[in-house]
Amino acid sequence: MAGIKLYNKSGDHKASEIQENLEKNFGFLPEVFQAMGRSGNFLDSVLKMADAAGKNLDPKTKELISIAVSAVNGCEYCLDAHRAMALKAGVSEEEISGAIEVAAMMSMFNNFNKGISLNSDIKAK
Repeated sequence: MAGIKLYNKSGDHKASEIQENLEKNFGFLPEVFQAMGRSGNFLDSVLKMADAAGKNLDPKTKELISIAVSAVNGCEYCLDAHRAMALKAGVSEEEISGAIEVAAMMSMFNNFNKGISLNSDIKAK
């Protein structure tokens, strides 16, 4: 059960139009877009940002990054969604596992280094 009201084409007119297009693309209206569906301006802005982010990356790389960040952030919804999109884009299960392994490793190093306040001595020249 969602923690907030879901707007299944019940937000403002612009949100409803955007949601209709999303429903056509997905075959259903994902809850994330229902949760964002009160305001068409907000929903439109979020979708534009999602489209603009990583434009210079191929779809597989963008999905692997999305999976890694979702895993470290602990967002099961995003992890499931981006795993599905990654598989659809041709990413293998092994690549997905590898991306999560790298994210877990980086999270460990990040937390360790923050905890002991190391000097940053490995830098690009």
